[in-house]
Amino acid sequence: MYGEGADPRNAILKTGTTVSGPGLLLVNDSTNNTLDLCADGEIAIGVSAGDSTRDVDGALQTAAGALVSYYPLGGMLMVQSEAGQTYTTGLTVYVGASGQCIDGNDHSSKALGLYVGEGATSVAAGTMIPVMTAGAAIA
Repeated sequence: MYGEGADPRNAILKTGTTVSGPGLLLVNDSTNNTLDLCADGEIAIGVSAGDSTRDVDGALQTAAGALVSYYPLGGMLMVQSEAGQTYTTGLTVYVGASGQCIDGNDHSSKALGLYVGEGATSVAAGTMIPVMTAGAAIA
């Protein structure tokens, strides 16, 4: 199972934010009690479990009150990668832009965890990679 037995949590998204699929990194949006996609340098609190809510026409909802399900950090989770990244087993993975993660070459970003896959070279954007998030940065 994707979340290793953990049940996903639900949260309200920041107005205007949409989540397209599983594996995107989410951050607390200031004091608004909403979530947003992580940007470079932000501290992730969870990984999306799927798309955010859709309107009656099937489009991702951008109005206030849209919901997203997510898995809190703490175990092994599959996370979307930015394009062109290279991962080796045990490499520290960092939070990147647009809710995706990046390889260990950017030490100004916040640590997400360790890559626990078999190695991947120059991955495509959105490739799901296994990350042990138990060592994620919290400050």
